[in-house]
Amino acid sequence: MSTVAPIVIVGGGTSGCIVARTLAGMTDRELVLVEPGSLTDDDNPRFMDALGAATVVDVAGMPQAVALGGGSAVNGMILSGDEPDWLRGLTSVARAADAGSVGRALLSAGGRLSRLWWNNGRWNPARAMLHVEEEERLRVIRTTAHRIVMEGSRATGVECDGETIPASHVVVCAGAVSSPLLMQASGIAAVTGEGLQNHPTVSYTFDRADEDRGAFDAVVVMDMVDGDAIGLVIAYERQSALDPGRGLVTVSLMNPESRGSVTAAGIDFNLLGTTRDRDAMARLASGTRRVLARMGVTEFDESAVHPVSHATSSCADSVNGSGRVNGTVNVTVADASVLPHVPHETPAASVTIEALRIARQLGRDLQ
Repeated sequence: MSTVAPIVIVGGGTSGCIVARTLAGMTDRELVLVEPGSLTDDDNPRFMDALGAATVVDVAGMPQAVALGGGSAVNGMILSGDEPDWLRGLTSVARAADAGSVGRALLSAGGRLSRLWWNNGRWNPARAMLHVEEEERLRVIRTTAHRIVMEGSRATGVECDGETIPASHVVVCAGAVSSPLLMQASGIAAVTGEGLQNHPTVSYTFDRADEDRGAFDAVVVMDMVDGDAIGLVIAYERQSALDPGRGLVTVSLMNPESRGSVTAAGIDFNLLGTTRDRDAMARLASGTRRVLARMGVTEFDESAVHPVSHATSSCADSVNGSGRVNGTVNVTVADASVLPHVPHETPAASVTIEALRIARQLGRDLQ
């Protein structure tokens, strides 16, 4: 084992687990992962139940799972874009038999079966990372990081509840909200938190006509294009684990241009902050109401526009092409916050690819 201080990875969500597993194969340095959450029931195909079992915090109106594996350990695992070649075997196309009556209604209205990050269990990068822990290459500390200890431009440790962990390099993977807040609290001036993006979303709930909820909570989607607006409609078999008697359909603007910010003073997604985005969302909402009518839904409750768990881009202007934070020697960001914009698909694949790319580059640098 190297006598050099460990590499400390802050955050054990999708990106943090990928970074830990990748670096374990590329360097002999000790790895420490700081993550307050634990492994969840990722064998449950009904993600509403998984969400209910996980510790979920509300961040600016956006649910976030506190769990090893992050969103990939608890969410619906819909892959709306193309499957990257190297992910083959980790995803599968849903079957019509997996859908309940809400999904089948969207299918009949022109929807399609989604590809799922599911192969005899929800895809969860924490599973692979835990093998590294068992091999004693990784130490997982289930606590919360409060700040990175900086000496000039160099990080020397991470301050957590009750201890300061020495660090030769810090990789921040706490997400597009928590990552900039952590670095701002650490006095890293380059991280302003500007550029935050999300997918503005409108939800429609309605009384179910039956109790047919299928094997999965969400497997049917519909692509919607109206002018320059790209929308994604998703059918959910129930509103929540506690309210199975109501169906849920959402529509998201997948290519917004509005941007917000993350600072200690507040988190502002600035959803629909431009005229173009407001007009685009209005067209998508109108189209979704027509789709609902084709599904036989004529009475529903329509929500105000809200964010979903797709926050990105709050650190994109604060890092170089390798994820290294500007003005620092040994602080890297490898999560959704470094994406240049919110993806036009559900972001799990983009986050996975970027985390792997940055981790491999860091591994080569450390060699």
